[in-house]
Amino acid sequence: MRGKNQMTKQTNLGGSFTLANTSLPVNRMGYGAMQLAGPHVWGPPRDFDEAVRVLQEAVEAGVNHIDTSDFYGPHVTNQIIKQALHPYPDGLVIVTKVGARRGADKSWLHARSRQELIEAVHDNLRNLAVDNLDVVNLGVGDVMQPSEGSIEEPLTVLAELKRQGLIRHLGLSRVTPHQLAEAQKISQIVCVQNLYNVVHRNDDGFILDFIKRSVLHFYSPVLAVLALASSACVSRGKLAAAIARRASACFL
Repeated sequence: MRGKNQMTKQTNLGGSFTLANTSLPVNRMGYGAMQLAGPHVWGPPRDFDEAVRVLQEAVEAGVNHIDTSDFYGPHVTNQIIKQALHPYPDGLVIVTKVGARRGADKSWLHARSRQELIEAVHDNLRNLAVDNLDVVNLGVGDVMQPSEGSIEEPLTVLAELKRQGLIRHLGLSRVTPHQLAEAQKISQIVCVQNLYNVVHRNDDGFILDFIKRSVLHFYSPVLAVLALASSACVSRGKLAAAIARRASACFL
């Protein structure tokens, strides 16, 4: 459900771009919602109401792109997003990811079987309270880096869900150039989300190829706001100024 809430401020957060082959314009400064959950991305935050208010202020400051997943918490982060922003304002793009789950010991486990992916998509739909998901990224590698191997089987499952109308667009997370090429033969890919910043530069060549071909967007939405994502890290009153101050540090 969209349209009732409104983004009340228009802040130029590093400019904007439109995800490839979509009608989804987003500001370059996105909001990585991972740390809205409790410590170690597990369970509820210490102050649920404050987490809600922090997320609301981020959107009021001009953020119109939220990166999330239902395995954050698990379920908790998406429930906070729903509590804070539903019904979602027009123009807000929520990008989620599938391909992992949390173990009872708080570990991060792969979850890429057909049934696991179907359940993950439906978990996101239910906890975000939407009929379809704007963008679903298939998480492929480990937490910090890609790992080689075919992604045909899991991506084919997501492509089927896209044809059913449950997903609008597909992206990839933590992938290699070979995996991207394989994916583009299966479905249209609108973005790639890999770990990349001034410290982690392993994807320099990958990004240069993106620039030459100009067909996709390579991004890390948590690059400049990871430390701001948790209500334990920043007060609401400081969030808008901090986002604007850091916007120039976020690049694609």
